[in-house]
Amino acid sequence: MLSSTIRAASRVTLLNRSTTLAAVANPFVANPFVDSVRYRSSRSRRGLYDGKDIRSGNNVSFSERKTKRKFKPNVFIKRVYSEVLDEMVKFHLTAATLRSIDKAGGLDNYLVKTRHATEGEGLVAKTRILERLEELEVTSTEVDSASVETNKTAGDIQV
Repeated sequence: MLSSTIRAASRVTLLNRSTTLAAVANPFVANPFVDSVRYRSSRSRRGLYDGKDIRSGNNVSFSERKTKRKFKPNVFIKRVYSEVLDEMVKFHLTAATLRSIDKAGGLDNYLVKTRHATEGEGLVAKTRILERLEELEVTSTEVDSASVETNKTAGDIQV
């Protein structure tokens, strides 16, 4: 019985290895290991949680009796300054997110670079920031082209 279980387990690992190698060899084949998306609670979808979510574990007493418990992320509502929007934006944030924002060099850099702002408040702010950046790029190119034209006309007059 035990040897048949071991043989079956080894067949499963061989199958998993072969599907992984096939997926690597042909990127158009769906890879079951890559396509699976990690579950996120609806609470963490709302704000900027920086990958933190509710975890489960045990309270362990002196007698080593284990009772189930939840580890909740350190979440609070905070207003953070956006340099591009030039305003304070309100978010549900974790303490880890605040550290990540400081490390990235500000809210704008964090939202543009992070992979955690895919929905909710983070995505709304990210799209607003990207739209504002596009507006600023368009106006800066218009100003640059206008200054080049005035320099050409001024150069023509001086000659």
